[in-house]
Amino acid sequence: MDATSLRELRPDDPTRIGSYRIEAKIGEGGMGAVYLGRDPGGRPVAVKVVRPALAGDRTFLARFHDEAANAQRVASFCTAQVLEHGDDLGLAYMVTEYIDGPSLLDHVAEKGALSPGMLHGVAVGVAAALVAIHSAGLVHRDLKPSNVLLSISGPRVIDFGIARALDMASSHTRTGQVVGTPGWIAPEQITTQNITPAVDVFAWGCLVAYAASGRNPFGQGSFQILAARAVHAEPEIGDLPGSLSGLVRSALRKDPEQRPSARDLLLALVGGAGEADVTSELGQTWSAPPPVFPAGGDPNATSRDVTAPAPVTTPVPPPGPSPSPVPAPGPTPLTTPSTERVEYGYSRRTTFIVSAVAAALVAAAVAAGLYYLARPDDDRPSGGGAPATALPSGPMLVRIDTASGWPKECHGDLGLYKPGDRTATTLVGGPQCDILPERSPDQKRIAFTRQLDKAAEAWVVNADGGGARKVTDIVRGSRVTWSPDGARLAYVAEKDGFRQIFTIPLDGGRATQLTTDPSFKDDPMWSSTNRIVFWSRQTGDDQIYTLDPGRPGSPWTRLTKDGVRSVDPEWSPDGRRIAFTRGPDEHSNIWIMNADGSGPRQLTTGAEDDMDPAWSRDGSWLCYVRGAVASPVIHAVRADGTGDRVLTPANRTFGHPYWG
Repeated sequence: MDATSLRELRPDDPTRIGSYRIEAKIGEGGMGAVYLGRDPGGRPVAVKVVRPALAGDRTFLARFHDEAANAQRVASFCTAQVLEHGDDLGLAYMVTEYIDGPSLLDHVAEKGALSPGMLHGVAVGVAAALVAIHSAGLVHRDLKPSNVLLSISGPRVIDFGIARALDMASSHTRTGQVVGTPGWIAPEQITTQNITPAVDVFAWGCLVAYAASGRNPFGQGSFQILAARAVHAEPEIGDLPGSLSGLVRSALRKDPEQRPSARDLLLALVGGAGEADVTSELGQTWSAPPPVFPAGGDPNATSRDVTAPAPVTTPVPPPGPSPSPVPAPGPTPLTTPSTERVEYGYSRRTTFIVSAVAAALVAAAVAAGLYYLARPDDDRPSGGGAPATALPSGPMLVRIDTASGWPKECHGDLGLYKPGDRTATTLVGGPQCDILPERSPDQKRIAFTRQLDKAAEAWVVNADGGGARKVTDIVRGSRVTWSPDGARLAYVAEKDGFRQIFTIPLDGGRATQLTTDPSFKDDPMWSSTNRIVFWSRQTGDDQIYTLDPGRPGSPWTRLTKDGVRSVDPEWSPDGRRIAFTRGPDEHSNIWIMNADGSGPRQLTTGAEDDMDPAWSRDGSWLCYVRGAVASPVIHAVRADGTGDRVLTPANRTFGHPYWG
């Protein structure tokens, strides 16, 4: 490690923090000073020591340790792993692994905009880091080029898990102000709305645009000007590669609910862009920026200042019309209004090569990120350190595609899939097409649809896969659903050329017709409170209705009334809420509303097609399907919208999940 990248210790600097020997000072930032240390085994570490002015703030210290403890839970791929936190010498500290490599800020300042291959690698690596951070219930809040280090193993995100603590400390002393870095703050941070992981997605969009052009997409200027542009002006993202342009624009949407999640970004980058985009720059040389010496140019000096946008605590401009004038972002190279010491050090190698080994490490980090999405982790907090509702450990019913071709060709078995497993256990197999399974209220039987060439049938099977028998004929592609007592099924069948909803007892009795309306209708679902929900085109649009199965032919109750396509309704176990698919085909999301249609709210925020929601038995989670119909991926998300994650492995195709 080149000594010119560090500062010698001064008399007021510590020589030991906790069990770590301090060797040099790396830099300073808004939170405090960062030192190069050694653990008892001699491994280099970065030790961040909170500045003395915050040492007496009990609210800040409690939040700092809480956030640091949560940060320790973040998977280490594409991040600087948090190793320890504590108190010593009257000061709070946090220890992370030491990352060897220049910051993205330094590299762009020295070498200019990134090449397409390097740009895609940074986009993927930072998205993977955000997935890990968000999956641990954290929000970075201060993602920017100086917080992304370009190590030989790929980009690494630093300083996550502590910005919220600084924000909390500021909010107790300076009401109406915000902590952040000009040019990287999302609109909702400026207007003091609820802070969610979407603020990091916005910063990701700014960061990728910056890496591609060397300019902040909102230009330069004071905090007030940059804040006004973030809220009101369109970003200037430059000439981004096609694989990134659409993602960056969606990440920079003003409305946080319209942005993709970090998981959406990662899956789109890995699946939508060829591997050649990541590996085409193998052998490319990254030249680390030369040391920046103090005034006078003494080559023997050891201090190192790097100009970077520093986190500032600034009065929030009031929401409303944009202040005038607000110059539009233009091609002017980015200049920065303040100076910040770089917070993590790196050795001053003249050059280092991104070799095939480095590419393999980046690929491994991304693969680890995708595996992390797939595996269940019941202990992750849902946000802000609050206790999380554990992901259900029990298996779900799924359709197992034994061959490709769905939905034009169906090769579906029924099986049990436990989140985190690499495969599913088949319950009902064979050459026939079996789809849309649903458990009985007592969990002892499963109803499903057996799809034929030109017809379909409702079947029932025991929970272990035995005793299968046909119940009645139904329309193709429609599901069957259990009555609360498990004695009857509801389904859709044709009568006089129109689709109608029927119920039929399982003991062999006659079917009862519930509807007579000539409109198209589908997907009935019977609630524990004895109501049936379904969707229909009675008004020309796909809208959701309920009816009373005890009063055949009675009027329906319309729940969705805005004309936006709403299908796939699913009752919560207590019958108080309904999950459903809302939005145009191929661009829909999962929503939740109350049983009477009130209080609708969006649950998922993906840019792809989300569909087929199903509740967990306790009503705290939902599973759903995302992506192309032919290659669906099953996700899970808490009923409050947190904890969204992939459940199914990448090499298997499962559909029609049922968790009840």
